[in-house]
Amino acid sequence: MDRKRVPGPELSVAPLVEYPLDHKRWTPQDETRHDPKRQLEDMRPIYLKTGLISQANGSAYIELEKTKLACGVYGPRPAKRTGVFSGKGTLNCEIKFATFSCAKRRSNIRDPQERELSQILTQALTPAVRLDLLPKSAIDVFITVLESDGWGSCLAAAITAASAALAHAGIEMLDLVAGCSASYIQTGSISSSGSTSIGAPQIFMDADLEEEKYEQGAIVLAYMPSLNEVTHVLQSGKAEGSIISQSVEHCVESCNKIYAVMHHALLESINENNASHQ
Repeated sequence: MDRKRVPGPELSVAPLVEYPLDHKRWTPQDETRHDPKRQLEDMRPIYLKTGLISQANGSAYIELEKTKLACGVYGPRPAKRTGVFSGKGTLNCEIKFATFSCAKRRSNIRDPQERELSQILTQALTPAVRLDLLPKSAIDVFITVLESDGWGSCLAAAITAASAALAHAGIEMLDLVAGCSASYIQTGSISSSGSTSIGAPQIFMDADLEEEKYEQGAIVLAYMPSLNEVTHVLQSGKAEGSIISQSVEHCVESCNKIYAVMHHALLESINENNASHQ
């Protein structure tokens, strides 16, 4: 027996595979979405829970099937001395992918994509937070992506979770910010002769990773439902103006539904807090 090597297990275990060997890969030519239970305008079921991180002033956990994020809010606390007085507070957001969150292992060091997402998250949340009431103060928002199933859905879920965590922390806001994503995917059908007919781009709401592989463009919308105001729009790729305006309308409708989930989650946390103090 070689003692310099780590001995393996006596009994071997079959590896866990996500798809069976005879699995057929999804393509835009299919008549249904990657998840056949969803229509083009349907989103994935949302699970949102606040108050899971006891050390943070506010926290939230959001799950959309294979997209899972945890958010912690710390502050307001005194800002670092910069030598320049500011009558408004600062909002610092940071998104970090866990090393096991994607199909390809992520690095422990922050990469350009994480910096870009953090900047977008800050721009989406800043208009909703009353920073004018917090001079010389800073609010830190940290998001850890536990599992990612699509770039657009991950960013939209981060906006939703961070807004709920800020509200849970008791920070005064103008309104909650809900995030939603949509992808433009060129669909088509295969005739009996084998020829493919290309149709107009279709709007796939809350596209997952498999569907994003075929997208021609995408949009991520941050929206305040009560005030009927958009805080941030991120458009990528190419699409006609009619497709973009239609996708914005769909995202606004979906954000109103997400707002109801956020409102319910915050009310639940308040009831649980009151019950624990009785």
